[in-house]
Amino acid sequence: MRTVAEKAGVSMKTVSNVINGTGSFSEETGRRVRTAVEELGYRINPFARGLRSRRTGTIALLIPNVYQPFNAELAEQIIRAPETRGLKVVVETTRGDARREQALLTTSPGELVDGIIYVPHALSAEQYLALPVAQPMVVVSERPAEADGLNLDYVEIADEQGSHAAVTHLLAQGRRRVAAIFEPAGPRAGGRRLHGYRRALAEAGVDYDDSLVAHVDNADLWSSGVGAATRLLRTRARFDALFCYNDVVAIGALSVLQRSGVAVPDDVALAGFDDIEAARFTTPPLTTVDPRRRSIARTAVELLRARTDAADSRALPGRTRTAGFELLVRQSSGAGPEADAGE
Repeated sequence: MRTVAEKAGVSMKTVSNVINGTGSFSEETGRRVRTAVEELGYRINPFARGLRSRRTGTIALLIPNVYQPFNAELAEQIIRAPETRGLKVVVETTRGDARREQALLTTSPGELVDGIIYVPHALSAEQYLALPVAQPMVVVSERPAEADGLNLDYVEIADEQGSHAAVTHLLAQGRRRVAAIFEPAGPRAGGRRLHGYRRALAEAGVDYDDSLVAHVDNADLWSSGVGAATRLLRTRARFDALFCYNDVVAIGALSVLQRSGVAVPDDVALAGFDDIEAARFTTPPLTTVDPRRRSIARTAVELLRARTDAADSRALPGRTRTAGFELLVRQSSGAGPEADAGE
């Protein structure tokens, strides 16, 4: 920086102002400094800057995996979000393992990042809230009662509302035997989406039938939908609609229904959750709930930046934002081809 200042005929403070876009300087002074920077090949050393500012300009995204399309698409939205501009994003996969989640939250990435966006998978709220996480953190999940009063931010997905809307839509098509495939209740959304399913049935005057509900251990695997749909068919329980925990499970189930001679949507109307890109290209295209990944990503980064930019992030109260949802009706639930026009 001293060399640049000497070449441009200005002070080191002026060089710093031009590089960082702070303070005041004339257009001519800015031009001279930038020319000197270019000619000398000067580059900012982020590690030296981090030692001075105690900031790294890097945030971590902790997600279960990247083979589940929703996770990969969420990561892409966070990296591309306008609110992320100027920040680097380190993506770490927790692999659905509780010990790895704990290690990543408490040691790696450690002091190498300014904050964390965390999508829980294996750890319960009680478990991750008990960890000594030093960095500001935004959690993409429902805010649990245990977090009340804590200076921790949450971005909630409309799990119950979205599943309620999807099942209500299936019932509105005249279906009364609505089967479902869910993950067990836990850190993820299985319990909330099941609750939305049951609430929609109750409001329509349809009794809940436990024989129509199948559970999968890992809804991130296409094969889980295949296995669950196969089990439902083998029970010979009659159903005329099927709601799935997510699109991955729904697409796996769709393949089984079609191979078994079950016509979708004539025999069974089908709906999923997540609006992954593949849902548009199934045959027939899949009705699904769009949880608004872009809104989730932008809100999470916005909340995290507010904390990392604060003089004392611990002084900020905990905030909760809900991303909202949109039901995208396509042909798999009995809608006509024109249904996609509203997307």
